[in-house]
Amino acid sequence: MTYTELRQKIEQQLAQLPPDQLSLVSNFLDSLQSKSSISQRPLRRLAPIKRGTKAGDLVKFAGTWQGNDLEDCLRSVYETRSLAQF
Repeated sequence: MTYTELRQKIEQQLAQLPPDQLSLVSNFLDSLQSKSSISQRPLRRLAPIKRGTKAGDLVKFAGTWQGNDLEDCLRSVYETRSLAQF
């Protein structure tokens, strides 16, 4: 099917749709256009991951634990973790 034929087919289908379904089509087209504009944005450059850093370098990212479920969370991690594969 050529581009022109496809456009004509879509226009005929749109002409036959009731208003509520036409609104759905419009919403769908809006979502397609917003996805394409998102994918065209330039990627943000991040600082490279430094290799050979020490655990002490990670302290700046550490916070304080809030809540009383630390032991439960640690137990869950130990129960569900798997061996790393390299």
